[in-house]
Amino acid sequence: MKTLTIQEQGVLSQLELHTFGSGAPHVFFTAGIHGNEVTGVYVARRLIDYFTAHPPLKGTVSVIPTVNTTAMRCMQRRNPFDGLDLNRVFPGDPQGSFALRLADLVYRETEGADILIDLHCCGQHGLPYILSVYNESEKVRTLVQRITMPIAVRSEGTPGQLFTESTRKRDQAACIIELPSGTCGGAVNLPVGNQCFQALLDLLRSEGVAEGAVEGAAPDFYGPLLDIDAPRAGLWMPQVKKGDPLTAGQVVGTVDGTPVLAPADGMAMSVLPCSYLMPGDLWVMLYIQPEA
Repeated sequence: MKTLTIQEQGVLSQLELHTFGSGAPHVFFTAGIHGNEVTGVYVARRLIDYFTAHPPLKGTVSVIPTVNTTAMRCMQRRNPFDGLDLNRVFPGDPQGSFALRLADLVYRETEGADILIDLHCCGQHGLPYILSVYNESEKVRTLVQRITMPIAVRSEGTPGQLFTESTRKRDQAACIIELPSGTCGGAVNLPVGNQCFQALLDLLRSEGVAEGAVEGAAPDFYGPLLDIDAPRAGLWMPQVKKGDPLTAGQVVGTVDGTPVLAPADGMAMSVLPCSYLMPGDLWVMLYIQPEA
């Protein structure tokens, strides 16, 4: 294990880099860029345990299990020292504030990787999915096809994220995997975490890095995530569940008895449970449509 240190104006943080094997391909996993997204941290730790017991058959596997260690200690998304969202400031700045220096450090450490997978969480109420700009890179699309999780979503490509910057500026095969969290702060969604671990083992098997045959199936490809908002504040009562197919005009729930309609055909990805909606926050669902 290698210890990476980041320091700025007397504030110091350390993170672990675990490396197994040598040579190509180099597969790099990061987790905990957002400090409260811990299902990904669990998966990263499982990968470390696996390769400690079973070294790569070929190539190199690197894992940073918790990138934003100070944010995780506070169990919050943003870095506590400068308030920045770390996954919006890559490639960072070695002379900048704490999060910018951390982004620069991680960006430099991941420079030589052939494959880069960043593990995140999508909240309690969603389905797991792979997120990438697969429409921009055949290399990325090929990577996503070998991760045996059911759903691959096309990212709209927000700049400053580790995976978008790595794909566009370094021509790496990079993606995010979004995993549901547990039911409270610091809680891990074990079933989905274990599903993701097996999907990543399948990827590594397909590369000849891990032993065994690929067991899962390639994902289905979908367009970007789309919102459904309620027309006004009130009591939201859902009538669909995550994973349900949607048709245009279908009633997906009600707000104080007024129907909320699906704007297009698709599949429900995340459904807000029964809740009182406030005027400034009318979001009730995420959905996706199959890629044409």
